[in-house]
Amino acid sequence: MFWPAAIAILGGALFLASAGVFLLAVQYRRHGRLSWRRTITTATAAVYGFGLFSYTMLPLPSTRDEFCRPGVAIPQLVPGRFVDDFRLAIVERGLSGFATSFTLWQVLFNIILFMPLGILAVRWLRGNIFTGVLLGFAASLAIELTQYTAIWGLYTCAYRVADVDDLITNTAGALLGAMIAYLPMFRFLSGPLEADAANAPARPVTRARRVLANIFDAGFTAGALLVIGAALELLERLGAPEFGQQWMNFWLPLFVVFCVFWLPSLAPGRATLGQRCAWLMLTDGQGQPAPAGRALLRSLLGFGGINFLFQISTSMVDFTPYPLLNMLVVIYIAISAFYFIFEANHRGLAGKISGTGFIDRRAL
Repeated sequence: MFWPAAIAILGGALFLASAGVFLLAVQYRRHGRLSWRRTITTATAAVYGFGLFSYTMLPLPSTRDEFCRPGVAIPQLVPGRFVDDFRLAIVERGLSGFATSFTLWQVLFNIILFMPLGILAVRWLRGNIFTGVLLGFAASLAIELTQYTAIWGLYTCAYRVADVDDLITNTAGALLGAMIAYLPMFRFLSGPLEADAANAPARPVTRARRVLANIFDAGFTAGALLVIGAALELLERLGAPEFGQQWMNFWLPLFVVFCVFWLPSLAPGRATLGQRCAWLMLTDGQGQPAPAGRALLRSLLGFGGINFLFQISTSMVDFTPYPLLNMLVVIYIAISAFYFIFEANHRGLAGKISGTGFIDRRAL
């Protein structure tokens, strides 16, 4: 019973390491600043989400057909069957035996498992009791359907029992959690009340804010590569054609960097995805949006190009078999970092070459 909890904590930690930057970016985009209390609550929600997954879906079968046997994982579609099980357990074991029986505690655990979801719906999402019940019902229904369909056809046969009583007890747990969420002891889960950052006044573009935007972009890139890579690996295991190393080590990073850096820089707003979350906008140095060509040049020579080179660094020798060229790339990255840190107006080397700068996008 306890090993899924360990998996939930480990999975939540891995999720925060890979996608935590994305959560911080969304928080900064919405509120215009980062809050420790809101960040901690988000981390708690992530661990809880992995807890639901591990307790309801793991362990996964080792093969697609492992559970394709008669009498395995037959769905329970009769509402209220657990009440009959209670009566039978009381008759067979008495009240004292029933109090410690698996029959009772299985139902209680289903209720307890979804109570945090109701609490988070009220405190974290700032909903109400109805929101908690609706979210609990939707989450439980998604879990039961996933079990019933063997993860939507990923496996040939179901390996977990889809039970309509689980839907009832899980929703009841979310209801109970939403009700007790109004107790003062759960107040800390609510982040500070703040106005929408879109309505806030423009702020100076500091070096720290530029760094934060770069961190957001790096997180988006790494997260996208992780998700797409895992999906492609899963497709290969299910029989799809194998993707070559050159595609995975060069073309996939190129596609992701193009979507995170270069395409958004050409779009109206003239900023990468991370810069948009930090409310930054690339200008021509005179306070007006930068022309498309200069914006693209800035992204190619700046953190976009550097991030791409970093992503393909393990296979760079395959594409640039000239040691001198590799050395020049490293030197350029070092000079760019030095220029960004020590230049007075922190435009960076790419900004100097392209003649561009940054302003708070709310200033226009």
